[in-house]
Amino acid sequence: MSISSQSTNTPTPTISKEPPSRRAVLTRRIITGILGASGYLVAVFSDQVLRHTIHVWPAFLQGLPFALGVAVFSIIGVEEFYHAVRRQGAMPSDFLGYVVCIIFQLAAWRRAGSKLDPYLPALLCLLVLITLLVELAKKQHKPILNIGATLLGAIYVGWLFSFLTLLHGLNAIVKPPIPGTTPGEWLVVFVTAITWIGDTGGLFVGYYLGRHKLAPNISPNKTWEGAVGSICCAVLMAWGLARWIAFPMPHALILGVLLGAFGLVGDLCESSLKRDLGVKDFGVLFPGHGGVLDRIDSILFTAPLAYYYFTFIVLPHR
Repeated sequence: MSISSQSTNTPTPTISKEPPSRRAVLTRRIITGILGASGYLVAVFSDQVLRHTIHVWPAFLQGLPFALGVAVFSIIGVEEFYHAVRRQGAMPSDFLGYVVCIIFQLAAWRRAGSKLDPYLPALLCLLVLITLLVELAKKQHKPILNIGATLLGAIYVGWLFSFLTLLHGLNAIVKPPIPGTTPGEWLVVFVTAITWIGDTGGLFVGYYLGRHKLAPNISPNKTWEGAVGSICCAVLMAWGLARWIAFPMPHALILGVLLGAFGLVGDLCESSLKRDLGVKDFGVLFPGHGGVLDRIDSILFTAPLAYYYFTFIVLPHR
């Protein structure tokens, strides 16, 4: 055998790329989190930004920029969900899902005195009927799977995320610490900060102290130590913010516990969905965090809880 033939038949060694360490992943998550939080604050106070930029911002458009931002992220999130369910053979109606997300946001934005709210059930009913008609035109008839995937994505992402817009529209409970800002803007900051600080605190406590698995069949990295750390960090953040925005302290401490716990449950529920769909992350928009759904999974549970707590428990006793 010649030398040339030997060199030709010799297999080329492959160089395996080592996965990033947990420390590198944490660093990337922190950097992305700081940048994301900065952009998020601009979105929450977008009315004030526009008012100081163009000096004229009509009162009837109050809250619209934030609602539009939530609508955009809802559409991205529902598309991530639809992309994942296609792995299981479903064929959701993307466009109808987007329409539902937009309707939810418009209804949430114009909740007070809106003429859209009474017709919302009729609009959703119409969309269900349209989805059924769309299924008739498809070659592969799987109406239950396809309609279920379409509506689950729209409701799970679009409807639950719209509670953030509802919080933004509340005009009571707290005293804005910065003149010109609104109570609703600070309630959004209050809820999201507690949720995300709870998530971050649980991540670090679990990383350094975690020993006992919380739900190994759903999320192997979650630990009981991390869960306790998450709730404790959420309570501390609730206490600090409540002092700053004059939120009733007893309610703040209760919400700290509830939001910390519900944020963890929301994270576990999404982990269960991802495990069933066979995906690690729903998207890649945020380095170290995954996609939109991976970032807002806790908010989808804590925003509705906070909104109903404010409207049914806090407001009636003021």
